[in-house]
Amino acid sequence: MTPLQGIGLFVAAYLALLARSAWKQGEIRQFLMSCLILATLFASLAAVIATYIYFKTH
Repeated sequence: MTPLQGIGLFVAAYLALLARSAWKQGEIRQFLMSCLILATLFASLAAVIATYIYFKTH
């Protein structure tokens, strides 16, 4: 297992524990909405960086 895979496994386990906690507290909807917002922000950031790299190299 590479260090990057280990970090990915750690993050996935942490998110699973957070989801379990949210489920038990009846706040799974808020948890999922937060995950969706973060995924959207990261995707936007990745798109901006990819666009910058594309225009910088062409």
